[in-house]
Amino acid sequence: MSTDHATDAVQHSVLIVEDRREIAMRLKSSIEKTPELSVCAVADDVDSGLNQLFAHKPRIILVDLGLPDGSGIKVIKAAVDADWACEALVVSIFGDEARVIEALRAGARGYVLKSGSLATIGKDVLSVIEGGSPISPQIARHLLAMVNSGAAGSSEGAPQIDLTNRETEILNGVAKGYKRREIGEKLGISTGTVGNHINNIYQKLNVNSNTEAIARATRMGLL
Repeated sequence: MSTDHATDAVQHSVLIVEDRREIAMRLKSSIEKTPELSVCAVADDVDSGLNQLFAHKPRIILVDLGLPDGSGIKVIKAAVDADWACEALVVSIFGDEARVIEALRAGARGYVLKSGSLATIGKDVLSVIEGGSPISPQIARHLLAMVNSGAAGSSEGAPQIDLTNRETEILNGVAKGYKRREIGEKLGISTGTVGNHINNIYQKLNVNSNTEAIARATRMGLL
């Protein structure tokens, strides 16, 4: 009797919080084409998103920010504060500076524009699970422009923050898009040690994501 070993593979559950059905179905279709992932539920507003979050305890949530009954930021914060491992990836339209930064400060691990094909959303989700921070190019340019425009005089009166040489090496690796495993291999240290250093960097810079850490470190002249 043959056995389908594919069904034995560990899958990471994904909750989709998106009010536009056609977008939600595109996301669901893309996720379901990734063997390591499965969609546990689809919600179309903040309230149902929160209900599904605690009912299914997903590993990852894909969140739109502009929902009918409020901002997806509330769902992101709930995921970050959950008592299980859960991370958030924003899938939204291009927002203003405040919206992007608010999402990252709330704990979102990446920001992908729904105007794209969304065909690679499965890879983006896996990247988040592996410690990456997928960011659409338009968002990345927006953040760099923000950093550059605020660079002059931005550190005046700010507290002095010192990163160790190792922390700087790791943050440079993160800024170049390397995953934690790749950084560990390059530096000859374990992935767990890389994660510990990244957590220390977050605490020193008072940030919640790789992208925000890079933006603040660059603004402060640490990179």
